[in-house]
Amino acid sequence: MIPEGNPYNNWSGNGSTTTFDFDFYIEDSSQLEVYYTDTSGTQVQLTADVDYTINEVGNEDGSYITFPVLTSSYSVLKEGEVIAIN
Repeated sequence: MIPEGNPYNNWSGNGSTTTFDFDFYIEDSSQLEVYYTDTSGTQVQLTADVDYTINEVGNEDGSYITFPVLTSSYSVLKEGEVIAIN
């Protein structure tokens, strides 16, 4: 099923959350883009299996990512930081 628009989910940091849901279907991990925005508004695209992992691919209802993972240079999201999942 192809969505009519570009689906996305944005999540704000709270200093403790490390799993972030997305509610749309992806066939493989290359279809998911994850961006980190710091408190000054600088945004960078994160790398799968380096900065985050995807729990499940191929679920029509979506799944979630875990961020950060041990190989990431990022820390748990603080207040004012955002994860965007596209």
